[in-house]
Amino acid sequence: MERGKYLALVGGGALLGSVSTFFLLRLLQSQKRGVSQCSKNVTADFNGAEGCSISGKKNDRVVNEDLLKDEIVSEQLTRNIQFFGFESQQKVTGSYVVVIGLGGVGSHAATMLLRSGIGKLLLVDFDQVSLSSLNRHAVATRADVGISKAQCLKEYFLSVFPECQVNAKVLLYDSSTEEEILSGDPDFVLDCIDNIDTKVALLAACVRRGLKVLSATGAGARADPTRIRIADLRESTNDPLSRAMSILQQNNLNSSSRSIYPNGKRLCEVWEPQNRSKYVFMLKFLNCSCCYFSPVMLLLLLQFCYWGCNLFIVQEEEEPSVRHRLRKDHGIEGGIPVVFSLEKPKAKLLPFKGPSGEENPADYQIIPGFRVRIIPVLGTIPAIFGQFMASYVVTELAGVHVQTEPVVNFDMDHYHTLHQRLIEHEESVYGTSTEVLVDVEEVMYIVKELWNGRSAREKHVKDVGRGMWRSVNELMLVRWNSTKPASISNLILLKFKEVDEHETRTLDDIKENEPEFYSRVTAVLRRAELDFGL
Repeated sequence: MERGKYLALVGGGALLGSVSTFFLLRLLQSQKRGVSQCSKNVTADFNGAEGCSISGKKNDRVVNEDLLKDEIVSEQLTRNIQFFGFESQQKVTGSYVVVIGLGGVGSHAATMLLRSGIGKLLLVDFDQVSLSSLNRHAVATRADVGISKAQCLKEYFLSVFPECQVNAKVLLYDSSTEEEILSGDPDFVLDCIDNIDTKVALLAACVRRGLKVLSATGAGARADPTRIRIADLRESTNDPLSRAMSILQQNNLNSSSRSIYPNGKRLCEVWEPQNRSKYVFMLKFLNCSCCYFSPVMLLLLLQFCYWGCNLFIVQEEEEPSVRHRLRKDHGIEGGIPVVFSLEKPKAKLLPFKGPSGEENPADYQIIPGFRVRIIPVLGTIPAIFGQFMASYVVTELAGVHVQTEPVVNFDMDHYHTLHQRLIEHEESVYGTSTEVLVDVEEVMYIVKELWNGRSAREKHVKDVGRGMWRSVNELMLVRWNSTKPASISNLILLKFKEVDEHETRTLDDIKENEPEFYSRVTAVLRRAELDFGL
């Protein structure tokens, strides 16, 4: 009898536990569906007129520098304080940063901003966590699939640094949501958006409002972390788009979504007839001197040049670049730091296939203008992009100057050429090359670090301009002071046409007649002395 009562009690307890577990799971699922539905309501209105602001654990604290007086916070940020110093870390903790786009790049950037002690964060993204995004998202798990990316990050952030004032908005950025997202005078805005139209609109709005903004270009289809750079917008491409665009304008041609690819490298956007049929190459009466081809293509080029034509290999291009759109639509040519990769993409957009095979991708767009086709992504690269962004922003807010590596697209063959050219010039002018006291590695430092791949005569040697120099055909290293050896602190980079004039003048003459140039060069060479302890 007693044994029967015992078994009945155990069975009843098990049944009660099962029922409780069932209803608890139902409750959690209904909460998740509620957040998911809130996110879906955003995409229902493509203009983003209404969004869902997720409050979670509300934090009404006003951001201020006194946060570091909290013993726990101070201990949590102790390594940052040791690195920056207390006052600089106070600047970071008292800052307000907006992160727009919370995918692979944005989630990693926002996470490290939080861990670095940013006092107030606004997280903005209209999208939800998907199963395929888990290969690159900073914190999302399978349990987060279907909920908004903003809510996912906020819940995680409150467990890491609950003193941070974290606000999350499930919103699509556009003109109707600009005020809601960019108001409040943020100290920095991070653009981690992967749609060109939205990105251009955001960057233009930040410039118009006078807000500091850092933008990330595409991280997809790349695998080499050593090629990632931070530079001005004008330096964020390694194709001569701007130079070739001027040729098109001179010939009264309109730009379109086609690009010229001589020898596999994009040269420029090209005019496209409205009533064209499919073609492999296109002929236009343009200036032949701007194009370079492989030997095989050169033979074809000579034949076409006989008729006064150029040969252009034309390949499908997704869209005009952000840089081109900003310049064309908003008159913005630079002044925006950009994280980008010098690496040529290793994969292309995957072909779109609907349920019944090849179909029009536009028919499946949830939001007009947003890409439907998928680009392969190695998760490590967007993560590193995000880390780059966070490091840049935190050091800027702390007031710590970091000298980024100049964007100069030379390889070792270029530096060998410059080194050999220096030796030959020394033998020609001084009769011997024994006073050449630099090797190829030091030539690379001089050309890249000191002169950024440009002539010392250029007024703004730190500004590489709209593209990156890829040729040393007109450059060579010469002595600054002809009475001293060709050492690392006595070499300047000049164009051929500038060398003869320079070597006929004395330093006293340059100092008297060109004091600005003299001061600029001596300052650069002084940096070499400091770097090498000379």
